Amino acid sequence: MAGGIVGGDIVSDVGGSIGLLSSVYFWTYAAMQIPSGLLADHLGPRKAAAIFLSVAAAGSFLTFAGTGFWTIILGKIFIAAGMAVVYIPLMKIISVWFGKTDFSQLTGIVIAVGNVGAIAASAPLEALADSLGWRETFLILGAVTMTLAVLCFIFVRDHPHCKGLPAIEEIENLEKGTPIDDVTDSKLPVMEGLKMVASGGRKFWTLAAAYFLVYGSIMVFQGTWAKTYFSSSYDFTLSVVWFVTMIGAGKILSTVAIGVMNGRGIINSKRKAMIWGTLLFAATWGIIWIFAGRLDSYWFWMIICFFFGLFGGFMTLSFTQVKEWYPTSISGTAVSAMNLFLFLGASVCTTITGLIIGTAYTIENFAFVWALMFVFSLLALLMVVLSVEKKEGDQFADLQPNGVG
Repeated sequence: MAGGIVGGDIVSDVGGSIGLLSSVYFWTYAAMQIPSGLLADHLGPRKAAAIFLSVAAAGSFLTFAGTGFWTIILGKIFIAAGMAVVYIPLMKIISVWFGKTDFSQLTGIVIAVGNVGAIAASAPLEALADSLGWRETFLILGAVTMTLAVLCFIFVRDHPHCKGLPAIEEIENLEKGTPIDDVTDSKLPVMEGLKMVASGGRKFWTLAAAYFLVYGSIMVFQGTWAKTYFSSSYDFTLSVVWFVTMIGAGKILSTVAIGVMNGRGIINSKRKAMIWGTLLFAATWGIIWIFAGRLDSYWFWMIICFFFGLFGGFMTLSFTQVKEWYPTSISGTAVSAMNLFLFLGASVCTTITGLIIGTAYTIENFAFVWALMFVFSLLALLMVVLSVEKKEGDQFADLQPNGVG
């Protein structure tokens, strides 16, 4: 998120463009998604997270010391590569240590905590950068990240067996009196796991495409252009960075709420919830497009930004819907495959909009981009409608590598 807030300061100091600074992160993150899933499944979450958090810390230190734009870009690549191998190991930890009914709630909490980071990368980050400078800010972030790497290595345990405890699946199966046919620490060959995910048909590809479009459009607004758009198109007396803060607040509320409601059975159909959420998300994009440059009410845009984040968070349920079709032994690979499309969407969308907007921050350019994102959100809605949710009694047999997904 930092590129959308301090990107202007960085570009002013060393040159370059905000669009490139933002998109290079997403391209790198996307490229690391399949490797991150394989690392989580085969190296283990503890080692994978500790090693790559150290890589991210090194990237933050490089950003602090960089004197040219391309050095900053290299630092951004290191940060992205390191952070890419954090979320998937955490999802692997959740799938191993906790029961299946807890997955959606914990996923919602994890994504909400991530959006606390997004909020920290809005008004608080701007205040810190204004006080200390953007370089010193990255020095502090690097030190914090390295500390987290050490703490992960010391305290994280990949599996309950590491502490002499039975795996959650074993407990559940023993309570049911059924044999253990999906042992958590069993490992499928890498290519077999990838083929199994790729053969998912409408069970995987529709939601992958939907989240590609939704997350891509979110990062266009929240992660790249919102601050620049509002500061260049309006003359508000209050800081526009609070709009970005409200997006994060909306996402925190929705990701936690829908995760808890799904886990407690209040939301019976993840697919229906995502349909409604994506429909309202598309409607919000329509409002942003239609009223671009036409309404200069600070509080109107504050509310719109909150609802943008709120409805954008509903797609969190896609991780749970997809994961339920696959065995735990490849849960890291399945989730990382979904995450790949999230960040491919962010990469493609930020690159396209960077080419459209460039350094010409005109209402016409922004309105065209908002219209394009509105169309993308409608296409995402169609993909969610076409997706398939697993029902009680559905079997995994139809997702074998040599079968028909």
